Amino acid sequence: MPPSTVIFLLLLACVALWIFFKMRPGYFVGRGNAEWLKGNEEQAARYFEKAAREPYAKPQHKHSYAYYLMKSGKPEQAERLLRAELANTKPGTLVRMQTEIHIATAMWLQGERDDAIELLERLHEKHKNSVIYGNLGYFRLLRGDNLEETLEFNKEACAFNDNDITILDNLAQNYYLLGRYEEAAEWYAKVMARQPKYAESHYFYAKTLKELGRLEEAKEQARLAAEKPLAMITPLDRAAVEALQVDIEKAAR
Repeated sequence: MPPSTVIFLLLLACVALWIFFKMRPGYFVGRGNAEWLKGNEEQAARYFEKAAREPYAKPQHKHSYAYYLMKSGKPEQAERLLRAELANTKPGTLVRMQTEIHIATAMWLQGERDDAIELLERLHEKHKNSVIYGNLGYFRLLRGDNLEETLEFNKEACAFNDNDITILDNLAQNYYLLGRYEEAAEWYAKVMARQPKYAESHYFYAKTLKELGRLEEAKEQARLAAEKPLAMITPLDRAAVEALQVDIEKAAR
């Protein structure tokens, strides 16, 4: 075999090996997601951790592991991972902003609510995007900020992007908390058109419909709330969802 052919084959093998190692983090994240969906949380954790530790791991691979840690009730570990990643990112980049948004979530889960909101507010001053509008609007509602002031923020968010389900949901819930049920119902109808994944949307829509006397519709929304998973950050628990179903059934009778 001519020397040039040998060199070419060696180079080809090196490139193939490089591609193999570069693709490993994405492969492990994919396997982690698949195991998570099957309910194999321990196996999913191993894959997410492998992805994050790979030499060619990208920030999004580490974000996936951090999200898993937060979902698993380990926000302290998630924050440590994210802050280590933050140290390696340049100021003003999209990756840095995404990492800081995840850090705010980890802080909130640890009870550092004021600090989490302050971080998002600082980000909001520099960046106007749907994720920050959605997270900040939701955190303000959960903290119980001045609802009229929060309403103005959530209306501003909706003007920025009226297709984002989190933003729409925040505005609908804001109207519900203010006792403006007709307006809440109008916005929740828009949320439902986007098929929300989590129980909270159906729960608060059911409460809104109950207040309006639309009990059959309320029963259906309460049923859907019982079938859907709770969001990672939520003011609810399963007992509250079940209690709402009972309350609506009693009101219907």
